[in-house]
Amino acid sequence: MTEWLVVILVILIMAAAGMILRYRRQLQMGWQMWRMFRMMRQAGKPTETKTKKQESLKDTQLVRCEKCGTWISPENALKLGNGKFFCSSKCMERAAKLQSLVD
Repeated sequence: MTEWLVVILVILIMAAAGMILRYRRQLQMGWQMWRMFRMMRQAGKPTETKTKKQESLKDTQLVRCEKCGTWISPENALKLGNGKFFCSSKCMERAAKLQSLVD
């Protein structure tokens, strides 16, 4: 009984492989179309999130970098314990070097 199941399974696998080889161009075209439709659907989504981000940015209060004076959101800023904000690690390092020269 199990020998027949193995034989039938092998025949089905060979038939599937033959169909895949025979219709590979059509399968590739279907795969490309599916990817294109998926990308088109995802391309429409960022416009919704951009408006949400813009609305949330209107309500966000900005902070100023202590070194270069750039205005940035508090979520993206680097904050020291004394309440100073920096836009990047470079500005923070420059400010630290300047402070060490003063001290």
